[in-house]
Amino acid sequence: MNKMIPTESLQDYYQRTGQAVPKELLPVAGGASHFSVRYTTAPTRKTPFNRRDYYKICLSSASGRGTGSLIYDDQEIQLHPPCLIFTHPSVPASIEISFTSASRYGCIFNKQFIESQILPDVQYASPLFNPALYPIVKLTEEERDRLHVYFGEMQRLQESDYPFKWDMIRNILQLIIHEGVRLQQSQLSQTGVVRDRLVNAFYTLLNQQFPVDSPETSLKLLTPAHFADQLHVHVNHLNSVVKKYSGKSTRTIIHERIVTEAKALLRNTSWNIAEIAYALGFEYPSHFNKYFKQFASVAPMEFRQQQAAVAGNI
Repeated sequence: MNKMIPTESLQDYYQRTGQAVPKELLPVAGGASHFSVRYTTAPTRKTPFNRRDYYKICLSSASGRGTGSLIYDDQEIQLHPPCLIFTHPSVPASIEISFTSASRYGCIFNKQFIESQILPDVQYASPLFNPALYPIVKLTEEERDRLHVYFGEMQRLQESDYPFKWDMIRNILQLIIHEGVRLQQSQLSQTGVVRDRLVNAFYTLLNQQFPVDSPETSLKLLTPAHFADQLHVHVNHLNSVVKKYSGKSTRTIIHERIVTEAKALLRNTSWNIAEIAYALGFEYPSHFNKYFKQFASVAPMEFRQQQAAVAGNI
């Protein structure tokens, strides 16, 4: 039996939405870069709750009567447009918008398109690349109108014959990502982008372990000491710097990420508890049960049953 977690590819996305698969995504293309932006006014049905192998940014300008929600890992977030929505590929997500006026832009792109374009410091500060951050950025009408121009210009370039259009689109896309960081930080009264390379390197190393795709392999970096060894620093120094910039201990951040992944596996796979325990680095299922209950307040099997009951009522 195949135990891999299904992840929607760009090819899957185009087939699911009834569009032709672009030629650069065909197998013979060998993993070429891809970008696409679309404008729509139609309400969307609830999209599949899954992970993806691509990035997505939505600008929702919906108004009037209706509802909108984003299911993002363990959160159900009510949408109050206008807003920007950033979804990280490794986080299972589903979106539903049913406003009477549901205009929105959406752009999707793969790692090859944006690779090496975004500084590590900015990646740490953006929910598009850092799954620990809140995925929604609220907008004023003025901010929405400005971003609407950016998305519209990307669409015009996409449809043009200009030979360097993809470079221009990358520049505008970076501008949108920076706008998201700037606006979110101002709304949350956060400090500026973290400039400490050790903190950024720690989060990069942590996020590289996820998503867990198979019960056949096990997480290797489970403690602050494991990360300190990889980063070639003393564990006390790592703990001190991470605490200074995040307000949390290194151990707490690691625990939160492992529990988040455990919940995703319990909700989205048919793996048994022993398989999930092994995949997350636990030698014995009993250790995983105790660990999960400590942070989630319920046992893994009880959590799975609760999520199944909720899904059955949707």
